Amino acid sequence: MTTVRAVSLLPSATEFIHALGLGDQQVGRSAECDHPIEARRLPVVMRSRWDFSRAPSAEIDQKVRESRGRGEDLYVVDEEVLTRLHPDLIFTQDLCTVCSVTPSSLQAVLARVPFRPRLVSLSPTRLDQVVEQAVTIAEALERGDRGASLRASLQRRLEACRPGSPGKARTRVLVLEWLDPPIVAGLWVPEMVRMAGGSPLLSAPGVPGAAHSWEEIRGTSADLILVSPCGFPLERTLREANGPATPLGDLHPPRGVWAVDEAFFSRPGPRLVEGTELLSDLLHGTGRPRRSFESRAVPLFRRGVPLLGRPVRR
Repeated sequence: MTTVRAVSLLPSATEFIHALGLGDQQVGRSAECDHPIEARRLPVVMRSRWDFSRAPSAEIDQKVRESRGRGEDLYVVDEEVLTRLHPDLIFTQDLCTVCSVTPSSLQAVLARVPFRPRLVSLSPTRLDQVVEQAVTIAEALERGDRGASLRASLQRRLEACRPGSPGKARTRVLVLEWLDPPIVAGLWVPEMVRMAGGSPLLSAPGVPGAAHSWEEIRGTSADLILVSPCGFPLERTLREANGPATPLGDLHPPRGVWAVDEAFFSRPGPRLVEGTELLSDLLHGTGRPRRSFESRAVPLFRRGVPLLGRPVRR
């Protein structure tokens, strides 16, 4: 049987490919495809035009807005590497121009290379669509049998997150996907919150996240706030969360403010299930993340008191 050679321009698609046990069929990646660790050995086909690794949130937001205003693409595809890899298939998306090369720019590149790979666009907006990608990706790689199995496993884990007492008052949860300006996470995140027994604030399922003022956020009287900026490693989130532009310490949710690995909420891949499991732990479990999440979910403040540097009591 001929093996399909795939390039993934999406971190979430890369994670699905490896969760399916099909990592040997991926031959290239975007620079943001950093999980699992073995994916980092693959050649980089797409990267950002700018190095945002040390820029604060406000500077990144301004740069993105200016680039969009000029009609500039935020990413560049390495045609030489792409030609050398000669993939049969490219996983891409058309949901967010901040996350990947635009479809028109990619088509322009493909018009210049001496082959015609199949494009599979993955643009889920709801949690069930994220899970269904297990089947879509497996079938595109001609291993559809594996997709149904992974989908069923992810669905079972999500169902296990539902609280045992559905009539109990729901905890009010606010999830931030950006800090300056503050943006409340949308799309699949509200469904994750509800699946875990919480009530999502300032967001609706299937609708992209929107910016809100800190006054609006304070006015929600959230019980729990999770901070998970898109694309930020956890240590970077910890730095920004304690900066002067993000007055999280002025908010006093009774269940605290937590910094969380961005892959649990921002990437529409299999680790959204882990994000839902984390929410389940915080909302109706012990109130603390299980040990496997300790290094990826860190308490920042509880009732305005900084908790950084203090061990989580068990």
